[in-house]
Amino acid sequence: MIKVETACNIGEFLVLHTGYRGDSVTTRIVDTFWFPDKEVDAGDLVVLYTKTGTNSEKKNEKNKSHFFYWGKSSPVWNMESTAAVLVYGPTWASFVASKPTS
Repeated sequence: MIKVETACNIGEFLVLHTGYRGDSVTTRIVDTFWFPDKEVDAGDLVVLYTKTGTNSEKKNEKNKSHFFYWGKSSPVWNMESTAAVLVYGPTWASFVASKPTS
């Protein structure tokens, strides 16, 4: 669960499923979840489930809870050696490998 500190578009954030060893995360990225574009407000809660489901939101007394589903068939956070890393990526570029010319 993530508590939103500043109003933003949650679609500018990714969650990396990575390893954990000792006191820190590893550089091995197992999988990635990129949140869909959606405006969230300060104080809102963002919940990411790894199971299948339909994205939704619930109004609370003072904020909203936003529920997102990764669509996995089994849990991924079930081992001590795994970690989640939240990445802010508002700008990005896509690269396609070019075919060698003969």
